[in-house]
Amino acid sequence: MLYLEHKKGDPDRLDGRVTVYATIDIDPGDLVAMRHPIGSMVHNGLLVAQGNFREQNSLKDFLKSEMGMSMDEELGEGLSELVDRMSGLESALDPQKLKDRLENMGDFEEFIPTPAKVVPFHSEREIVSQEGDVFYTGTFKNIGNAVLSVNAVPIVYQARFREQQMQSVRNEIESLIAQIEQGGVAVPSAGSAAEIDMESRLLKEFIPNMLYSRKEKVQFATAQQQLRTFLRGYRFPADIEAIITLISINETFHDREEKLLELYAKKIDAVIKEDFNAAERHSASIQQLINNAEPRQER
Repeated sequence: MLYLEHKKGDPDRLDGRVTVYATIDIDPGDLVAMRHPIGSMVHNGLLVAQGNFREQNSLKDFLKSEMGMSMDEELGEGLSELVDRMSGLESALDPQKLKDRLENMGDFEEFIPTPAKVVPFHSEREIVSQEGDVFYTGTFKNIGNAVLSVNAVPIVYQARFREQQMQSVRNEIESLIAQIEQGGVAVPSAGSAAEIDMESRLLKEFIPNMLYSRKEKVQFATAQQQLRTFLRGYRFPADIEAIITLISINETFHDREEKLLELYAKKIDAVIKEDFNAAERHSASIQQLINNAEPRQER
């Protein structure tokens, strides 16, 4: 029988933070005799794993958060330190090769689940008091099967959480479209600009909508028009077109593309609020990123 109990939380509104635990019916003396690292994580017959899929959206996020590893310039050094801590594997892992493999997996990143981590807890009350959703996978007599259970649930959980996130964005977009059709949304005047966080609206509504729909020609065209309509009257339409072009020509997004989108959103927000000093700073940062990406011409 497949046993899974949702001890805490609303399955229709997943929190993004999850704690999964199993009880292990093994004599404590047998656990000590195993001399296995997992044995030290079992307390009072409880094995627990946690995942934070609000803040960790990928394997890169997990490595940076849990191991202090950067996937950018410091990646090679970070991996070297990691290998140094992994006894017996120094000769088997080449940090540079591992770095290359990680950097080349961008196309498959969305198919790689973000890991959960095993965390020691001493009581069920302590487990259930954790923030977010809590699941119980049942009792096991084999510690390996218990490990499988507490690591499998977070994979399914994050998939369902991401779906709920996407549906929430779609619902917000549909609501926004209805407002646009009724003529209720426009770029605010200088006097009312402070009432709308344009940067947040762009980064959480319009840009995600274009990212999700870019593989469907008709939907992407609709998403572009929604952005143009929302920003009608904006004094630098080239910024709007730059956002659309950036999304349309990049099949995969890396730090540079994500940073450019963020900077364009910040610049638009600053211009609308007539904070021209900030707008100039963001414009300079945009140009610097663009220039750094351009190939150098041979003399």
